[in-house]
Amino acid sequence: MPQCNRLHMVGLSAVCWALWKSRNSVCLEEKIIRSPTEIICLGSSFLSYWAGLQTPEDKACLEMGAEVMKGTALHFYPQEANPNDTGMVLLQ
Repeated sequence: MPQCNRLHMVGLSAVCWALWKSRNSVCLEEKIIRSPTEIICLGSSFLSYWAGLQTPEDKACLEMGAEVMKGTALHFYPQEANPNDTGMVLLQ
């Protein structure tokens, strides 16, 4: 959808916010990130939430982008990480 091109920065913001929130969870709450999929799905959920704050046209674009982001992450990454790799995603 060409009319959605102007919302790419919103998608980038969602990914950056997800990275920041995940980093804080690891550093401050000692949470273990088992897979990059967790971070991408968190970014997708931010996009879905932010979509509700937009005009109907922008809402549809953001919801579509959130679904594409989540679908792509789930396609390329396993549902569960190898237990030996736990915590390695953000530390490498």
